[in-house]
Amino acid sequence: MDEKVLVTGCNGFIALHVLDVLLSEKYHVIGTARSQDKADQVKESFKKLYPYAQLEVEIVPDITKSGAFNDVFKKYPDIQHVLHTASNFSFGHDQSTEEAYLIPATQGTKNILETSLTLGKKVKRFVITSSFASIMDFDHEGDANFIHTEATWNPTTWEKAKGNELSAYIASKKLAEESAWTFMKKHESEVPFTLTTVCPPYVWGPQMFDSSVKRGVLNTSAELINQALKTTPDFKGPFDTPNGIGCDVRDVALLHVLPLRNEKLAGKRLFPVNGTGVKQHNYKNARFNMQRVLDVLNKKFPELRGKISKGGIEDNEKALAAGFYYNNDETCKLTGIEFKPLEVTIHDAAKQILEFGSSD
Repeated sequence: MDEKVLVTGCNGFIALHVLDVLLSEKYHVIGTARSQDKADQVKESFKKLYPYAQLEVEIVPDITKSGAFNDVFKKYPDIQHVLHTASNFSFGHDQSTEEAYLIPATQGTKNILETSLTLGKKVKRFVITSSFASIMDFDHEGDANFIHTEATWNPTTWEKAKGNELSAYIASKKLAEESAWTFMKKHESEVPFTLTTVCPPYVWGPQMFDSSVKRGVLNTSAELINQALKTTPDFKGPFDTPNGIGCDVRDVALLHVLPLRNEKLAGKRLFPVNGTGVKQHNYKNARFNMQRVLDVLNKKFPELRGKISKGGIEDNEKALAAGFYYNNDETCKLTGIEFKPLEVTIHDAAKQILEFGSSD
């Protein structure tokens, strides 16, 4: 059966891993990218891995433009699943926070949903890459009595967040996901597909292709590990920032594909977190800061000892306790996934950088 899956923004860090899962399972993948160069790079890279895979990449320069995806659906009217991983953020600079964050996030989501409804007559499953930003409540950071779960929503509003770039980014992610659920409710009598959202915290792990490391193309999370590899023994920190919870990109990718087969995931928000699962219940496993990254690197790579920093926090458990408290039992039970430990994620990302890149 020729089961077609549309993956928007298919050249992204998470999206490339999503493509790997889909192609390995013999789905017919139609990706979108902003430029021909990026499209060609994706096709060439996967051709080496899966010579007989069905993979097309269409050019969608601006996902915020009305009807941006119309031509794709007209060309492939039998698309059965949509995985919306594209993100169009330009990170401010000379733009207002509304132009840089809110409009790209919400309009891109609106466009792909509307086109899927009007032109995607065969679409059955719709999955959106959301974020822990949609879940986290800053008013309860460090509050052990407030547990963030799949049911938690960030209470921030655009009016409250728009004056600060980081707050605006976080709010835009929340509002984009919220707009998707609102869309589904508004059109519930006519929408033929289900919606699932994936809400990962800090996403890290190895790049899909070693060539990305060779070219020095590292996403934000990999760059954090690279920065740790660049430290010297006399590095003075800070060691307590950034402070957050993480998840492995390979697990995040799998969560995007599972809803295509598992009807129990329809209408759910999925929350991947390092080191959790139906057999694992230590909810400190995913917390990290620079000190913990350095601890892992010094433990897992003996050859680095004495060459990189050992850090400087004696009681890191206390420092890590300043983060968010969480429980993702629902995701673990629904999917059966045992999420990779944080140490494995850091090790695999660092190993790739050490072998194929340069920390200089």
